[in-house]
Amino acid sequence: MERAASISDVMRMRMEGDVAGLCRATGSENRGAAVYATAMLGSAERTPEVVSTLRLCLTREGESIPGLQWHALASLGRLRVERAVPLLLNAMAESDHDRLQLDKVACEALLTIGGPEVVRGLVDLCERLPSGRGYWTVRVLDALAALRAPEAVTPLLATLWGYLPDRAVRVVRTLGAIGDPRAASALLVLAHSPASDTHLRRAAVQALYALPAAAWPPPHPHPAAERLLHAPQRDPDPETTRLATALLARTEDGRAHLWDVLRGAADSPGAECPPHAVAAVCAHIAAEPGLFAVPDSDEHHTLLAHHLREAAAPAVRRAAARALAASAGAGAAGALVAALGDTHIGDTVAELVAALPGPVLSELVLSELVDLFTCPGGSVARRRGVARVLGLAGRTDAAPALLAALADDTTPVAVRASAADALGALRHAAAAPLLAALATQEEQPGTLRAHAVRALGSIGVPDTLPVVLACARSPHEAVRGRAVVALGAFPVPEAARVLGEFVTPDAEPDLARAAVRALREIGAPALPVLVRLAAGADGLPEDVGHRLVEALAARPEAEATGALLGLATAPPGRRDGEAYATSGEHRLSRSAPAREAASLALVERGSARDLTPLTALLDPDNWFGAHEAAVQALLRIGTEEAYEHVLAFCFGTKHFYTWHVGALDAVAAARGVRLGP
Repeated sequence: MERAASISDVMRMRMEGDVAGLCRATGSENRGAAVYATAMLGSAERTPEVVSTLRLCLTREGESIPGLQWHALASLGRLRVERAVPLLLNAMAESDHDRLQLDKVACEALLTIGGPEVVRGLVDLCERLPSGRGYWTVRVLDALAALRAPEAVTPLLATLWGYLPDRAVRVVRTLGAIGDPRAASALLVLAHSPASDTHLRRAAVQALYALPAAAWPPPHPHPAAERLLHAPQRDPDPETTRLATALLARTEDGRAHLWDVLRGAADSPGAECPPHAVAAVCAHIAAEPGLFAVPDSDEHHTLLAHHLREAAAPAVRRAAARALAASAGAGAAGALVAALGDTHIGDTVAELVAALPGPVLSELVLSELVDLFTCPGGSVARRRGVARVLGLAGRTDAAPALLAALADDTTPVAVRASAADALGALRHAAAAPLLAALATQEEQPGTLRAHAVRALGSIGVPDTLPVVLACARSPHEAVRGRAVVALGAFPVPEAARVLGEFVTPDAEPDLARAAVRALREIGAPALPVLVRLAAGADGLPEDVGHRLVEALAARPEAEATGALLGLATAPPGRRDGEAYATSGEHRLSRSAPAREAASLALVERGSARDLTPLTALLDPDNWFGAHEAAVQALLRIGTEEAYEHVLAFCFGTKHFYTWHVGALDAVAAARGVRLGP
């Protein structure tokens, strides 16, 4: 049998539960049969016969068989053979100079087995880390990180200094994953030291952040941990700054320093603290306002209001606005309303004002906001911000003022456009006639017409569809683009048909993307158009093809399934004599990404009624990447018919992979077939 065994024989043995046959087949002269018999033994019961067979595969004399040792190591790991730990550790150690590079599978097997012996063995390897090859050291360190072994902290700290300055980042990340406070002092020194490069300082702060919050601040000889974090808090790297800020915020002394950062930046802007560090402090106050609360908070609120008003960097002003709104609540209304005129942060401030408590906003609307919007002498930026607040807050009582501004040709265009946006946000149906009239008037500024069309889409009055359809053919780019988006609010075949005209290989990519998104929003009435477009999906720009597949996948109808199947099983390569694109043309290749996306979308529809499309994906000539996904979908369906299709595919495959073993295991388990006594 050993000499005659084939891969098909091995699969048959697996499905019959023939452990003895699989053990014999590992010695077959058919290399493929030997390799996959070894892989299948990883699903067997952990008997002495199986374990000894796998150990023999590791020490088999004569010419080595590619994959045999690899699968033997993997199977020993799957079986959790603790007696194999020395062999696995030896494979790890030798792989540093072994061309077979068995370190990956040996490492995975060790992680699966786990236990003190594995930890001790990996810790012993730490001494060799500074002199080891890059890929090998990564395996060892990642394994220690996954095991979260506190025994590794001391040797890793010793190794860390040997790795400085060039290769310490990986060791630092491992210490962070282990999360042992004993590493904190070394990490603080690395985070504070200007000798550490950007990546190392960031890794050190990330590792400190990963330590248990209950163990913070860690004990450290003078200076205190908070003092050592002052420099990282103003590091040039924004991520280092963000995490150092979060660490400082954990203690009272740290929070006091963060307020000092804001005071120093207010007194001497840019002198010591970069703007992104000031913004990080404000962002943390906004995220956890209760943590920074004090009995007398007036000074803090005044400080935040100062940065909102005076900071040079828009990012700082934006973060200060959020911090002030979160910490002061209703008390922030005055400062926020005053900041609505800030061109750079007006939209953010408007969102914050609209989110203020209802009573506060009602009072503002009645006494101040509408007056600010209608005041002819007010700045355009402030009037735009106020309009946005009114729309976001759902203030329908402000609709008359918004309509009046929209109809007044003497009002600045930007203000009229913001009024249109607000009316759209309010879904104020009474505004539809005026918006439709503005959208069709060629003499009106294009920007205003575009905003009017968008508002029509938000309101969605059916009678305005002809206007939106006409705007979709406008020569003005902005009007045309907003109209395509707006058509998604009209769930009728006519809108879908027009949208389909924008999804062509030569269409403007932005318009094509917007059209597909609108077709998806339309729903069932757009299905015939989506099905028609699917026939040419591979000729579309890649992301447009993917969006088209997503739109089809969102539909449960059989027509959508058929369209996806047609895409998934279409032959690859050139179509209709079309040549491959060359450098300088629209596309550089004909990779047929929609075909691949459709395959993956089909497997997500897996149910008993979808057997036919799933089995069609298993055709040997189909895109190979769909095979595994289709098999997994059939296994999830779990009927006997689905299992038969899986077996037929596995027995007929020309190229056998590890996932085939898993598929056979799943069918065998469902049928109660055991590999062992």
